[in-house]
Amino acid sequence: MSVQEFNALVAQFLAAEKTAHVRPRWQTARHRDYAEAKMLVSVPRSRLFLGMVVLTAHRVRLPPKYGFSLLFRGHRVLGLDVNPGRTHKNLLTPGSVAGSHWQHWPTMDAELDDRDQNFAAWLRDFLRAGNIVTTFGVLSPPRGVQLGLVFDGNKGNNRR
Repeated sequence: MSVQEFNALVAQFLAAEKTAHVRPRWQTARHRDYAEAKMLVSVPRSRLFLGMVVLTAHRVRLPPKYGFSLLFRGHRVLGLDVNPGRTHKNLLTPGSVAGSHWQHWPTMDAELDDRDQNFAAWLRDFLRAGNIVTTFGVLSPPRGVQLGLVFDGNKGNNRR
């Protein structure tokens, strides 16, 4: 399949209304500070247009760090990074973006979104942008507690 044919397929996939099938469950990701949830999406009555939504969240970082990805045939075709930890340098559009941003296929250049929203609002906007319908609510990601050193003032040193 040529690049042009794949780009046309992605455009059809993004434009079509997709349905999420199973409520995602948050689980510990590869790194224990992150939680991840996945849900399969598809275009009704089509075997060609299957995708996956991957949600990620840092458990303790403030402001909260979230990632929203729509994958099609292993490629991220729509992305939303909320409060990312680093700058995104665009390949085609000059400059870079340091805050929350969207990425759209085929360029995947970052487009700044400086709104301050909670997880549910970001998810709603992401599902709308991806033309994804759910019949269930998606729970907010789990939060954790950052461990710190305990200070013993009597001994004048830290203990673990």
